[in-house]
Amino acid sequence: MSKVRIGIVGMGAMGNGHAGNITGANARDFELSAVCDIDAEKAAEAGDKHHVPHFTDTAELYDSGLCDAVIIATPHYLHGPQVIMAARAGLHILCEKPLESRIGPARAMVKECKKRHRVLGTVFQHRTRGIMIKARQIVESGQIGEIFHTRMICSNWFRTQAYYNRGEWRGTWDGEGGGVLINQMPHHLDLFQWIGGMPKRLVALLATRDHDIEVEDTANILLDYGDGRNGYIYASTAHEPGGEQLTFCGEKGTLVIEHDKLRLGKLRMSVHDHIHAGASADAVADASGGKQKATWSDVTYPARRGKVGHLEIVRGFVRQIQTGKGIYATGDDALGELELSNAAYVSGFGGKFVDLPLDAGAIDRLIRKLERERATGRGGALRQAADRELRKLLK
Repeated sequence: MSKVRIGIVGMGAMGNGHAGNITGANARDFELSAVCDIDAEKAAEAGDKHHVPHFTDTAELYDSGLCDAVIIATPHYLHGPQVIMAARAGLHILCEKPLESRIGPARAMVKECKKRHRVLGTVFQHRTRGIMIKARQIVESGQIGEIFHTRMICSNWFRTQAYYNRGEWRGTWDGEGGGVLINQMPHHLDLFQWIGGMPKRLVALLATRDHDIEVEDTANILLDYGDGRNGYIYASTAHEPGGEQLTFCGEKGTLVIEHDKLRLGKLRMSVHDHIHAGASADAVADASGGKQKATWSDVTYPARRGKVGHLEIVRGFVRQIQTGKGIYATGDDALGELELSNAAYVSGFGGKFVDLPLDAGAIDRLIRKLERERATGRGGALRQAADRELRKLLK
């Protein structure tokens, strides 16, 4: 198709952001063609602002003939049924993160889109950052060798209690379906496994350290990649001053991403070779026999000339529809970070190591248990209602 007509479902902050980006791009290969929100006032306001038809019923938008593709920008507990319905209506889908709150529905979404030969993309805009692209290229090129240790610290997600109070579904098991791992961490969990790979199993400690919420505000996760290779993740919305650091340690060196700085420490010989070829028994000797020092350098990466973020994700999605190439994160790609967060919940509340890929039934049973035992009703049972709708669609 010469011009992809895009509708948007959910006209909250994210939906309106996408609408503004699309109309502001004045692109030759895509355009905003319709908007939808269950709030009639929001739908009408967005439609008038962007001069497109507006709807309050998702099915009516899908059946209108006005769209070739849709962006799903609703709360994530609604993603499952809305994506399935869109695929069956013959539409391509770009879904906000996370793809879903549980791996089972997410896998069903991916399967349905493949069955219908529809493109399913996910809004992981941090994959467009030059620093992350360069880091992945360094790892894939073998410059640091086989990775034996990974580490990610994400404590820059501080949230006040007022943040949780302003949205009734936030911080709830029966609405949001999780805490920092589901809400704030999907982007970093995605980048972490995109660059460093997926572990074979993990064990987690989860806590609600300070917020008055049902779900976790702090997570500590130990990762096992097999053969003595390991990793660690720390995430919190109750930590100040916060920081962001991703570290990948390999046989030939170490790569560190900290905010917008990328540093590479290269070794003279591999760790394995140095262990077995080192002549000195003195653990504090220099590189001639004992410990060898890394040669550190700052890695430059090309500026992306503004092609960073949500609009570039949309451009890649459109290229995928038109040419079969260009998407940044497919539905399949989105499963990795969800496997990590879901497995962390099963481990944290079960007190055990959990193998990956995760048994979808394990997280389903856990969430239902947490809803019964810990939900206060603030979430309005919104996730359960969406779940029932999804089950009907998948019968």
